[in-house]
Amino acid sequence: MRKYILLLLISCIWGSQFFFVALVTSEVGAVTLSLLKAIIGALCLSFISLFLKRKNSSTDIKLYVGIAFFEVVLPFILIAQGQKYVSSSIASMLIATVPIITLVLYVIFFKKNVSQFQFVGILLGFLGLIILSWPTQAMNGSGTLLGNVLLLLAAISFALSLILMEKLDDGSPVVHMRNVLWIATIILLPLAFIFERPLLLDINGLQTASIVILGIFHAGIVYMLYNLLIQKEGALFASFSNYIVPVVGVLLGYFILNESLSLQHITGIFIVLCALLLSNKQTIKSD
Repeated sequence: MRKYILLLLISCIWGSQFFFVALVTSEVGAVTLSLLKAIIGALCLSFISLFLKRKNSSTDIKLYVGIAFFEVVLPFILIAQGQKYVSSSIASMLIATVPIITLVLYVIFFKKNVSQFQFVGILLGFLGLIILSWPTQAMNGSGTLLGNVLLLLAAISFALSLILMEKLDDGSPVVHMRNVLWIATIILLPLAFIFERPLLLDINGLQTASIVILGIFHAGIVYMLYNLLIQKEGALFASFSNYIVPVVGVLLGYFILNESLSLQHITGIFIVLCALLLSNKQTIKSD
């Protein structure tokens, strides 16, 4: 039961990020927003780590760098940029392809066998996501297409990072993700000054609060919880949190941002949840 509570908590935190990102993307560049999230998240986890017992870690620095790039640097930028072209609810739906992509990568790189039953679940998941995003694609044309591509690339990046995170040792999730976020900060800092002007931000109080929330909860706390879930249940189970994210994204978009809730959205969500149930009934077996 605890793993499902943790899965739901992670999904709710990530589902709400699209609402907060939507409040700041008009004033803050994608790289700068990614940098601010990484810095605040790293500071948050650094503070928490002060109260933990020190443990020796055998994790290779290269693994931290890989996770930082695929989990933080690349997707943060892609999501912030992609959400300029699509609504927050659609963005959350596209990120929900992570479990599907993770499963495919498992088969390709780890040579796992997947039953026909699981493939049906994968196909249902894709069908649900197509239905969820189809109304926006039809109405908004090429601009939305670009946003969809950027967000799907972010989903692929997240899937790769999941597999890398599974390789981390059994050390503290706080320390692991603190190290990842500091490395991400080092990478993002020069990029922000090269491509944008992070020192010349003109944001209001609500946008400032949104950035702080994104940093603490959506880059710090949630990554700590995510790494903990991966340690206990594996990358594939952790990726299922992305199936719940669209529901949170749609509800926030509907009730707070006054975005539409169509029959296609409801149908797509139902199909995606059915795909989740199908995927959970079978386990992946090694060759």
